[in-house]
Amino acid sequence: MKRNSLTSSAFQDEVPNYFAGTSNVSSIGRFGRKARVAQPTSPWFEELEDRLNELTALPRGWNGYDGAPVSFTCAQFAAALIERLFCANVPAPQLVPGDDGTLQLEWHINGFDVELDVLAPYEVNASRFDHLTGEDEEIEVQADFTALTEWMSQLGEERGPQLQTGT
Repeated sequence: MKRNSLTSSAFQDEVPNYFAGTSNVSSIGRFGRKARVAQPTSPWFEELEDRLNELTALPRGWNGYDGAPVSFTCAQFAAALIERLFCANVPAPQLVPGDDGTLQLEWHINGFDVELDVLAPYEVNASRFDHLTGEDEEIEVQADFTALTEWMSQLGEERGPQLQTGT
């Protein structure tokens, strides 16, 4: 079996890994059983992968003070979250680093402001402001991301011509 050795990017923890072509299937054990290894593939992830790499490679003090780069664990969890929340009719989120190594995902479209602050894996503070109704919601999410999936779906719904250009 031919393998190409690669060095991963900062987002991928800068450890050597092996590129197995385009297949996500690998053999395990002597019986040739195959296991499918999930890799992020949504258009959002493809669009944001370089940005995640940049944010994890920020130098300490990037903000002019003592700002830390985005932690690998926050970036990896955010990538998994991006994959789960993907909605075809919603643009990819903006990625904003926190000075404490956290990462914020933001959407400002269709009359909504949605911000997901990834503090650590399974520790997300989420907020949504609806400019049409004035409703402001804040939730802490640890394991059940159903509410966030609903928020993404609502971001993509048509709400009237006055809101189609964004807020």
